[in-house]
Amino acid sequence: MRKIRFRQCLTFPAADVYKCIYQRTFARLLEHPSEGAFFRLPTSADRMANPPQGEILRKLAHRIDEIERRYRPPRADFSPGIPALADLLPAGRLPAGALVELLGEEGAGVWSMALVLAKAACGQQRTLVIVDGQGSFYPPAVAAWGIDWRRFLVVRPATSADAQAVIDQSLRCAAVGAVIGVCPQLRTREFRRLQLAAESGHGVGFLLRPESAQRLPSFAALRLRIAPLASTDVCRRLHMEVVRCREAPEGRSLILEMNDATGDVRVPAGLAAAAAAARPARAAE
Repeated sequence: MRKIRFRQCLTFPAADVYKCIYQRTFARLLEHPSEGAFFRLPTSADRMANPPQGEILRKLAHRIDEIERRYRPPRADFSPGIPALADLLPAGRLPAGALVELLGEEGAGVWSMALVLAKAACGQQRTLVIVDGQGSFYPPAVAAWGIDWRRFLVVRPATSADAQAVIDQSLRCAAVGAVIGVCPQLRTREFRRLQLAAESGHGVGFLLRPESAQRLPSFAALRLRIAPLASTDVCRRLHMEVVRCREAPEGRSLILEMNDATGDVRVPAGLAAAAAAARPARAAE
């Protein structure tokens, strides 16, 4: 039996490997073998035995699945980067390999909050993908937010179906830490598919949806409702409510102050001082 060695396909999802087979790119790999995992390909003696093609593909699919599981990064929860929000979450962390819904109308601050949380999800190594089918995202506006542009990808699909497909495929990629996408309409089957994609790639999908979607079924591990507040300061204020959170009480909320120039998010100074004074009082009760 001949053996074919290749490293290039180790990071490909199974569908892409099948595409390589059908496009006969194995011929190029045979001419330029490299170290890595290997597959057994049938020789002339095996072809004479006429094995079923379906059986070969089944074994290949099984081998690909073994490789993908072996090289899959461990799932790890992460800090949201906003201490006040961390106080409302289980163990102060957001779940990796899950979906987060940000509910709010246009201009309410959902884009800004999604970027802050996505930056924390990506860390120092993984890529951020922004699916902007409406063309409303302006990258230079967040140039000073500390996002590494070498690990930043903006995709502008033409249709909502294409947008969902991009979100799905991006979430399945282990190199992607977070995906931000506008999803005003999601059927139950489509929502479930995105949840499975996030679990597969261990990234986080931040879905921006109108406030009316709150009454619809959801597969998100965390649902946050964002609303703007009047403010006389340079920084704008947002009201954030935890609509749904696994393993944590719902309905809790907080007021945040965001600096659009730097992307910094914090509790307003006056509210933070009042909360700090209230803690010792509650402890003494």
